[in-house]
Amino acid sequence: MATGRHIAVLLILLGLVSESISRPIIQTTPENPKSDQISDGVRVRSDSNSSYCESWRYSIETNDAGYWSLVPARCEDYVKEYMTGGRFLSDLEVVADDALAFAKTVNVSGDGKDAWVFDIDDTLLSSLPYYATIGYG
Repeated sequence: MATGRHIAVLLILLGLVSESISRPIIQTTPENPKSDQISDGVRVRSDSNSSYCESWRYSIETNDAGYWSLVPARCEDYVKEYMTGGRFLSDLEVVADDALAFAKTVNVSGDGKDAWVFDIDDTLLSSLPYYATIGYG
């Protein structure tokens, strides 16, 4: 009798698992479904610059964008607003606080051989003056 119960429970669990697996993990709906077009079987997004640029920034930060050398022209104003507005400063403060909290947990041996290695680019030096001079693109 216990075997029949185990089989019934297993079948119910398999039904639930297969139902959850068959659905996408992240479900999204476009803000304006009529704004997206299908061209040659590929969806062409017509996002606003802000939405596109936020997604582009996320792709850059997660190292998913591959090699890139220029900010997309449509994102120059977005990058300028990010760097000169309060968001960039807030991000820097959070990262600095996290780094300081970590540094306080490190046990220094005291033999004079301990060292901290920093990445110079936007870790110890800011590129903000450079971008302010040449533009944000």
